Amino acid sequence: MSEENVSISNETIDLIYKIAGTQKPEIVSDEVIKLALCVIEKKLTDAQSLDIIPQEPPEDESYTNEQWQKDMAMAGFGDKRKILVVDDIGVVTYQLKILFQKIGFEVDTAKDIYSAAKLVRKSVYDFIVMDLFVSTEREGFLLLDETKKVIVQNNLKTKIIVITASSKGEHKVKCLNRGANLYLQKDTGWQDELIKFVSTN
Repeated sequence: MSEENVSISNETIDLIYKIAGTQKPEIVSDEVIKLALCVIEKKLTDAQSLDIIPQEPPEDESYTNEQWQKDMAMAGFGDKRKILVVDDIGVVTYQLKILFQKIGFEVDTAKDIYSAAKLVRKSVYDFIVMDLFVSTEREGFLLLDETKKVIVQNNLKTKIIVITASSKGEHKVKCLNRGANLYLQKDTGWQDELIKFVSTN
């Protein structure tokens, strides 16, 4: 603000007070804007701790649903990102589903290539995490090829992550050559690497 030589437009100030849910004062100073930002920060902290997204406000002719959607997107409350987890081991899909939900993803799971391929064709995902052996290496490569084909045909930005217990270097080379963005061997700390990748991409 003034001490940092930053100017804020009236439109931005109006938005700050709408998100804060407080009445904009007649005289707006740096200090009152800082207070409004503190209110917003508190709301965001509360939302994160409760794992909720603020609910749509009641109908108000002066504040349309379209404007509310725009304000929510600007405040970082856009639609949840989507991820598909494909693994024939139920414990793995369950653990990953919980992990991804905790960091704000909407999660779908599949245990075979047929149900996975069906989901890939009808939904748009930000990430697809697939085990290479679902349930065989051959089927895993078929799913990888089909997934990459759908991504290219529809010009999607979906990233493919292959996870596997295999330590064969040839598997990594094949997966990356066929379009995988990340190849992770299921060894110590692989879940941490996975969460780091989806959180930063």
